[in-house]
Amino acid sequence: MKKIVLSSLCLLWVGNCLFAQNSLQQYTPSILLNKGQMELKVFNNLYTQTKVRDEDGTNIELGERQSFLNNQIRYLYGLSKEARFNIGLETNLTTAWYGSESSDLMFTSIGPTLKFVPIKNLGNFSVQSTFLFPLNRDDLEKPFINHNRYTWWTQFFYDHSINSKLNLFLEADLIYRFAVEDYQNDFFRTPLSLIVSYFPTSKLTLYTNVQYAPAYGKLPGVEDIEFGRMRWFTQLGLGTKYLIQSNLELELSYANFVLSKRDGAGSVYNFGIRFLR
Repeated sequence: MKKIVLSSLCLLWVGNCLFAQNSLQQYTPSILLNKGQMELKVFNNLYTQTKVRDEDGTNIELGERQSFLNNQIRYLYGLSKEARFNIGLETNLTTAWYGSESSDLMFTSIGPTLKFVPIKNLGNFSVQSTFLFPLNRDDLEKPFINHNRYTWWTQFFYDHSINSKLNLFLEADLIYRFAVEDYQNDFFRTPLSLIVSYFPTSKLTLYTNVQYAPAYGKLPGVEDIEFGRMRWFTQLGLGTKYLIQSNLELELSYANFVLSKRDGAGSVYNFGIRFLR
């Protein structure tokens, strides 16, 4: 079974944050950069599994460990004095392991990013849209590494401060993957995410998250099936962020695919570094 892992979904937990004040409660994913500010983010995401789940949600042992490492590098720049428009560039480097077999680390996609606040008086609601061009070519004789498809990923961010110590974050996404080969079909995912963050100090945050991510399309190799929900997964996770300096932040997180159908049954480990000036 060729397992296709959407590792970039783990990045949903990491917003593009503004280091204007010495409190992590100000660094919400909805906040945009001011004019002239720049942000560089490197986010490393490792998904690993020894089993997947079938259409009934039953575990299927793979007989080997499969792991997929994605390294996202994203640059953002502020265009607006009112912090309503940011532009940037994203690129991804990916490698994979299938038991003892491994692939080379390679650039798999690159493309522009636009982030904006659509409603002027609602600064805690923003939209980010990225269009990625594939840099790798599918080889059906070799293990899967990453999607050889054009990808349009749009994210809707909203956050709400519950009190001085708690924050609620909601995200809805549309990730559309366009076929580039005759044997491929278009498909898309619509992940929904919820994160609750706790701030014990001004430099430390702890959070827990849940995400449901269905995929819609036609199953590959099945000609008579109608377009619909192909597969889905639900993941639960924990994470922490720490502000080393006023413009440098580290993040660690873990998540497990607790439920799924025709999808993965593994775990995700993340490490991120973010710098702003």
